[in-house]
Amino acid sequence: MSVDPDVVTDILTGPGDRFECFFWTYGISVRVYKKNLRPVVIVDGTFLKGRDHVVGVDHQFILLSDRHKSIIQGVPKILPNAVHMYCSYHMSGKFGHKKIKFLVQESAKTLNQQEFWGNMLGIWVLSSKAHEKLMDVGPLEKWASAFQEKSRYGIVTTNHVESWNKMIIGERMMPVTTIVSMIRDNVIRHYRDYRNDSLKFNSPVTTWCQEQIVHNAAVARKCTLERASAGIWSVRGLKRSCVVDLNKRTCTCKWFQTMGIPCEHAMAAIKEVGFDPYKFVEVYYLKETYIETYREEWTPTRGKEEWPTDRQRRRILPPLKTSKAGRPKTARKRGKAEGVPVQSRRYSMCRVRGHNKSTCLECVDDYQLFSHTLFGEGPPLSPVPATI
Repeated sequence: MSVDPDVVTDILTGPGDRFECFFWTYGISVRVYKKNLRPVVIVDGTFLKGRDHVVGVDHQFILLSDRHKSIIQGVPKILPNAVHMYCSYHMSGKFGHKKIKFLVQESAKTLNQQEFWGNMLGIWVLSSKAHEKLMDVGPLEKWASAFQEKSRYGIVTTNHVESWNKMIIGERMMPVTTIVSMIRDNVIRHYRDYRNDSLKFNSPVTTWCQEQIVHNAAVARKCTLERASAGIWSVRGLKRSCVVDLNKRTCTCKWFQTMGIPCEHAMAAIKEVGFDPYKFVEVYYLKETYIETYREEWTPTRGKEEWPTDRQRRRILPPLKTSKAGRPKTARKRGKAEGVPVQSRRYSMCRVRGHNKSTCLECVDDYQLFSHTLFGEGPPLSPVPATI
């Protein structure tokens, strides 16, 4: 706190003033998020406490997490203005069938409602129970991007948090004071590397955004378009026909306004009028924004031997040592929801692991595939009107 007044710290102690947990957040990270980063926050169960120091109670943003009960119950109370959505990876991890997992992730990622209902129909064909379980999760806008009005910029999983967990795996076994120091050194090192990388950009946008623009521009060459009015175009692409509004920066495929980057339909219209495509990219992807994000330099802290001796001290006792039977575990045990089945089963008929008789498709006759006795009367009709 002596080098950054915006740092927030909080130490929680238990009976006998013994240490339980420590929360802290860096002032640089808070300032950067509020100024330059996309309004998306990804949380894990262990990271939810104290998050109001970063985003504030009145801040509107997308909060992405797994479906842990404590998070579902706590978000409306702590962050009432947050739009809480569920991780597609944790959603698909509830099912053992590989095809169902794939369709669940595709259903969460697609921006087209007709494609969503097509994927849901494929899930019902494979397992009516899986289809029913997905529909019972809650409102579709909680996990399906096609029904979400507020953009989450294509972020449908909590992989960012898991990447952070892996990055600090070496610090976890250290004492608390060492953990804090090593994590800070780790963050400083990453800020320095990202700052150096930003100086190597050869385009006005980030490397990932540049790849998206180049790809969409290549696909746009195969599109045909017709101008309807000033700024509005009718574009026929490889898969669908869309309406592009360059003034509002929208496309009926929803990719333009969701990602903040021109889609192939918008690129066709932009190329036709001779505009600069980089002018239609949101500020989050610009090179200047990336440089500004990592421009602020960290100030080193003094060692413990140079701490002021006249400051008020708080004596906190270490936690009571508890030892469990067996060899100490150094890695976190992954659960079934994270893609690791608790028990790998093998169906005796097809000799394939990962499913049983009720979910096997190899041993089902073709004439039984769509029978009422196997799948019932069919899935509920989708509310999406059919198009001619």
